[in-house]
Amino acid sequence: MTHPDFERAARHITPEAVRDTLIDMVDIASPTGREGPLAEYIVGRLLKAGFRAHLQEVSADRPNAVGLRPGSGDGINLLFTGHMDTSYGGDENYLHGEGYKAKGVCRDGWIWGLGANNMKSGLASALVAVEAICRENIALRGDLLYGAVVGETEKAPVDEFTGAAVSGYGVGTRHMVLHGISADYAILCEPTNLRVCTANMGVIWAKITVGGTVNHAAYARQPGVVNAIEEMHVLQTMLQQWIQEYEAAHVYLGEHPNVTVAAMRAGKPWQLARNPFECSLYLDIRTVPGQTAETVKRSLRKVLRAFAAARGRPEPALQIFVNDPPTAIGADEPITMALRESHRRLTGKESPLIMRRTGADSTHFNRYDVRCITYGPGGRAHPDAKGSMHAVGEHAHIDNLVTAAQVYLDAALTLCNRPAAENSAAPA
Repeated sequence: MTHPDFERAARHITPEAVRDTLIDMVDIASPTGREGPLAEYIVGRLLKAGFRAHLQEVSADRPNAVGLRPGSGDGINLLFTGHMDTSYGGDENYLHGEGYKAKGVCRDGWIWGLGANNMKSGLASALVAVEAICRENIALRGDLLYGAVVGETEKAPVDEFTGAAVSGYGVGTRHMVLHGISADYAILCEPTNLRVCTANMGVIWAKITVGGTVNHAAYARQPGVVNAIEEMHVLQTMLQQWIQEYEAAHVYLGEHPNVTVAAMRAGKPWQLARNPFECSLYLDIRTVPGQTAETVKRSLRKVLRAFAAARGRPEPALQIFVNDPPTAIGADEPITMALRESHRRLTGKESPLIMRRTGADSTHFNRYDVRCITYGPGGRAHPDAKGSMHAVGEHAHIDNLVTAAQVYLDAALTLCNRPAAENSAAPA
């Protein structure tokens, strides 16, 4: 049975409400580093609803949008959260179609546009849900919070690529919880296609550099001349064996992590008359709960030492740019059980417990003792996408947005009306 106040609040959760909110958000371009206008829009909505809301500056012109609706003070505090920045900028010449543009288009129940899936759909559903509570002036024992953050998408400073446009991987969430916006629990509204997610893979970004000799290409066959690209070819063959073994050795919730050879840099395209004296390989290494960056680094170093011994060369340099740890919470934690029950009440179906492969801010919340679960309307792919959102651009179905908003509403009414003494969450 839903909460006694559910029905009167849920009447504000309509297809039109979630559609219009998501289109508003999509129409406000918010690539990483330029999230400010969307933050202002969200704070305006929160203030109008009755939240104590403000812009929380993370760096110059990059604010989080945060809001608080105080409860009576003795209940469980709940935060709805998600990121405002989009994976792309909207002007890339290699991306085509409505789903890659900051202009919302509604057609046949689907909303297309940059960020519609990841993850403005979740932000929109959560905003409509908390507004519904405010519109009916429903009293809660616990605090209700909303936090839309900057800088979550999987971008990071690497080599000469620096600045706000690549400042992601949780900078907004870490700032938010470090500076006073916290709760007992958080619902992260990332895309899960309405499945309850208790775990998230982590990721390590590694750069491996092999050296060669500075020389003119005309004399590349002289004794002692080392071509760094050719050396990297040998090393990459060894790394491919390591990747196979690594992926097979680790598993969590039936999912194996994967390693992607994501980039390579070497030589001078504008001066091919020079022998390549350095070659770097960049790896995206996914990790599962139970793994640490140090164990992965030691495993990689073993391959690098073997290469050095076989080639009579110095050990290639290993540099780490990102360490975003994996995270997981239990199936028996109050937030997990409450959200699964809300999902069951509103959909009539059980939700499996899943692990997401892509990066998410749940790892930061859990490490700041805000037990975090992930559940969102995004992730449902249009039939034309053939299972890949990236094939046709971002989109979300209005039905999923409505269902997510209803589940959020039910979970908030349930959790925020429990006394805090019932909160049995353990520290991360």
